[in-house]
Amino acid sequence: MAGSFDIKILWMVVKDIFTHLNGKASEKKTNIIEAHRATNAAFIATYDYLRNNNGAYVPMPALADVWNDASAAVMQVDKSLGNMLYSKSRFWLDPDLYINLGREDEVIELNQLVEEMEKLRMKL
Repeated sequence: MAGSFDIKILWMVVKDIFTHLNGKASEKKTNIIEAHRATNAAFIATYDYLRNNNGAYVPMPALADVWNDASAAVMQVDKSLGNMLYSKSRFWLDPDLYINLGREDEVIELNQLVEEMEKLRMKL
């Protein structure tokens, strides 16, 4: 009788562990999906802006805001990429300042971003 009681307790513990692990996996997947969604939204807004404004780099607080949102979402999944997106956000606050300081190579280009978004999708 004591043996069956021990097995029931062990089984409950094992089930709790699996439930916890599944919850963590689900949370990670949700974070990846949100990171991809926010990054894609920033990509689309920037692509649309550049296409319709002949690539003019002028301060665009609206773009800085969407890149900041993308950075915050990506930080949950990939800190390095999140930092790159944060630089992109600061770039759009004052592009000339970034260029004059010689920091434009810190800013991820859209074609590089497409690769990074694909890497995010591969984590699902």
